[in-house]
Amino acid sequence: MGGKSSYIRQVALICVMAHMGSYVPAFEARLGILDSIYTRMGASDNIYKGRSTFMEELTEASAIVSRATERSLVILDELGRGTSTHDGIAIAHATLEYFIRDVKALTLFVTHYPPLCELERAYPQHVSNYHMAFLLNEPDIATDTDDGDVQPEFITFLYQLIEGAAGRSYGLNVARLADIPDPILRTAARKARELENVVNARRRNKKVLSDLWSISDRSSLMQWLQAN
Repeated sequence: MGGKSSYIRQVALICVMAHMGSYVPAFEARLGILDSIYTRMGASDNIYKGRSTFMEELTEASAIVSRATERSLVILDELGRGTSTHDGIAIAHATLEYFIRDVKALTLFVTHYPPLCELERAYPQHVSNYHMAFLLNEPDIATDTDDGDVQPEFITFLYQLIEGAAGRSYGLNVARLADIPDPILRTAARKARELENVVNARRRNKKVLSDLWSISDRSSLMQWLQAN
């Protein structure tokens, strides 16, 4: 809904047009010479070859991995979404890191997996996080109502690419736009908040353990206890 897939399609089309010697729909464009453009987008199975959606996704990704060079443009949209969260993150992370470290191709990688954003910290000279801008309407920010329900947020998409990783996902807003009934939205918003609280608690616990593990003497421990 935010325009991520449309944006990366636009990049690929502009590159094709430029290599044809055509004008491109931009006030200004700076493009390098590419030897190929590879894309992995969409979600569909292949009934004739007996391949599930996930198998088809990985088959296409494998072909790109084996053929891409440092002069290629690689576009991967939501790689790993066709399996469990942990496996999907692992596959997406390993694939993206391979393109960064080994292939060194210009890569546009769309994902909803927050752990992948940490690659910017690991490869600051080669990786940048971006997200599609939006406005969060303040009156409808998720707040508890008198009956204990949680109201989902309402956002307005701006369809502009801006620097930085998105702070969180707003899938409930898309569900609202799809006319999912309000009782379902409220239940989903409440469950989303519960899960978010669990994740945040785990992060805090992990930080506490990390801090304690790094303490080597009693005075440092006392200082840490006083600060926390």
